[in-house]
Amino acid sequence: MLELQVQLWSVWLRAVAATRERLVEAGHERDRGEVTATTALIVILVIAAIAAGGVIAVKIANNANNVPEP
Repeated sequence: MLELQVQLWSVWLRAVAATRERLVEAGHERDRGEVTATTALIVILVIAAIAAGGVIAVKIANNANNVPEP
């Protein structure tokens, strides 16, 4: 269980680092402009999808750990 949590946390941190890097690069290339409502909605949906994926992964791991040995 702990290994799965560490893997999920590692993936999350890599995604955050990649996003920050892209934002820095985009800021140097041109003026970014305003954040639109569509962009904000997409960000919220992506975060919800990542959270749902984490919950599903934890439930699958818990069920796999509870399977009795033959």
